[in-house]
Amino acid sequence: MPPDQRSAPGLRVGVVGATGRLGSRIVAECALRDVPVVMTAHRGDWTAEQPPTVVIDASRGEVLPRTVAYCRETGSSLIACASDIGPDGEPLLTELAGSVTVVRAVNLSLGHWLQDHLLGVAGRLLRTSAMPLPRVSLLERHTRAKRDRPSASARSLAATWEAHAGGAAVDEVASFRAGHQVSEHVVQLDFAHESLRLHHDVRDLSAAAPGALAVAAWAHGAPAGLVTVKQVYDRLFFASAHDTDRWRPPATEPPATEPPATEPPATASSFAET
Repeated sequence: MPPDQRSAPGLRVGVVGATGRLGSRIVAECALRDVPVVMTAHRGDWTAEQPPTVVIDASRGEVLPRTVAYCRETGSSLIACASDIGPDGEPLLTELAGSVTVVRAVNLSLGHWLQDHLLGVAGRLLRTSAMPLPRVSLLERHTRAKRDRPSASARSLAATWEAHAGGAAVDEVASFRAGHQVSEHVVQLDFAHESLRLHHDVRDLSAAAPGALAVAAWAHGAPAGLVTVKQVYDRLFFASAHDTDRWRPPATEPPATEPPATEPPATASSFAET
């Protein structure tokens, strides 16, 4: 992360799902960076020393209505991490974004942002060339605990290719439920006589914790509105390279809402495995 974006004066964090697999790592990252955690919530037990400026919801989608109500009451910005918020969750986030900053963050890892960004660059370059577009396939692997398929991250990657490759759809998306923690996402571009792979492998959810704090630092004091974590990373990294004009999302940027899952939502044991 750009060093000047890892913390912000006055930042106070609340973590919903604070003892879960992702939430516990965010709490540990806050301790490492001396960012005060002033509110924690887990299994209905909400404890607050004072109102946080940013709430990171690393819990299940079913908890989102209570988190939204809390942020509305306290004026806290929200980073919504759960991938299983369902069709009723998106209107809640949109309504809340009328008064505070809301970041839809189905995947906070830097590696996923880079993979997505590189795929978009490939789509734009190939779209304007005289060469035929490659056949594109996407494989996502999670442990057996994750029920929704394809994953939210896989759907986001497919949307990125379609947006930047002139509307060309991904030819095949495959979901695999096996192996160890946490996840893999592989995008393969097959040309006539060669192939290119973009492979992102996450072995521990600690990969998402630094990103969570970078996004929280950005959301602290940001204007009200609904954005994706991809848009926030664009701003952080392009601005750090003195290229602030590139913050403006391209006209073909996929919307902040993710396509709904086609199968039952993820269980409590599988949240944030995107």
